[in-house]
Amino acid sequence: MLTAVALVALLGGATAVAMGLTLVVDGLDRRRLRRVAAQVRVTDAIHGTLGAIVAPTVAGRVGKRWTVTMGLGPRDLVAAGRLTEIARQTLEHDGADVEIVFRPRG
Repeated sequence: MLTAVALVALLGGATAVAMGLTLVVDGLDRRRLRRVAAQVRVTDAIHGTLGAIVAPTVAGRVGKRWTVTMGLGPRDLVAAGRLTEIARQTLEHDGADVEIVFRPRG
């Protein structure tokens, strides 16, 4: 009888640990997919408006602060203001602050 109780407790504990780890991994994956979706939305908005002049990357979390990084060449500097406006409009509906970072591209 005691062996059966110990076996049930061991299996129940292992199941609880597995479920907990599954929830953690699922949450991390969901967060990564939200970041990828935000990056796709920004890229599509920029490419739809100005063409494929930059390839933005998005970092951050939903509801916190998004950081959009774009590499600009010397000829693309005139579009920096419009790029900033497009990225902000695309991501601000998530209720988060948006930080735009431009880096030089050769």
